[in-house]
Amino acid sequence: MGKKILIITADNLGLSKEQIDYPDIEILKFPVIVNDKEYRGSNDYTAQWLIEKYLKENIVAKTSSIVKGELIEIIEDNKDKYDLIIHVVMSSVLSTATFAIAKSVKKMYENTIPIINIDSRQVMAGVGNVLLGVIDIIKKNNNADDIVKLSQEVVQNTFNYLVMADLNYLYKGGRIGKAKALMGSVLRITPILGLMGDDEDGQVVPLGKGRTFKQVNSKIIDLIKAKIAEKSATVIKRLNIVGFEDNKDAFSDLEEKLRSLPCDDFIIGKADLPEAVYCGPKSYTIAITI
Repeated sequence: MGKKILIITADNLGLSKEQIDYPDIEILKFPVIVNDKEYRGSNDYTAQWLIEKYLKENIVAKTSSIVKGELIEIIEDNKDKYDLIIHVVMSSVLSTATFAIAKSVKKMYENTIPIINIDSRQVMAGVGNVLLGVIDIIKKNNNADDIVKLSQEVVQNTFNYLVMADLNYLYKGGRIGKAKALMGSVLRITPILGLMGDDEDGQVVPLGKGRTFKQVNSKIIDLIKAKIAEKSATVIKRLNIVGFEDNKDAFSDLEEKLRSLPCDDFIIGKADLPEAVYCGPKSYTIAITI
């Protein structure tokens, strides 16, 4: 008889729940602080809601770490229903506090139910790709050691390309320094940032830039082709492209270009509230798993 496995993750996946083909999943909601008031993602408070506030108002938005008590509540409700819990967590480098909470809760329950924490090394669509990769694994294999090993292979082969139209949102959210934010504005360039799963440091790295979105999109295709060649792959296992509905021409242009690449699972994802915080208007992201 197979193990019954619960997956826990949070709402910065670049996926809607309907796009996740796994019934035993709980999705925590990151607190989002807008001008000192806390919000959670909902039908009213969406990514597009925050993007519109950015455009119309002079606001500062930040995310907080997942709430430890809410994670404990999920485990308390499910510890007697499942044999194993897998927690897919956003990058431990970009949210040290969230991963520390995950580690602390795992230790609390070490004599109650086994918990596997998977550091995705990702944000947004990258986390979603890792999550879907983990689901693929546990549908075929429920051995905990195998899950850990195979999940790490998914992490190391997931690559995220982020198009940030305005770095000031990363600056205001406390993710980069003012000098870096000003550089993009002064030069009027759109940078391509990356989270490379095979980078053990897990840092956001600059990958390129362009003066138009079409230039940026072409460079992303070149970067992906280079990564495919570097990994000696013939096909992308999974691709997820996520935007905020306010830059449709650029998004459509990139989607068309991406459709030319060999890909087994092409997803047009969905951004939730936390994902809009640091991206800001006109931004989008593409995650691939090779």
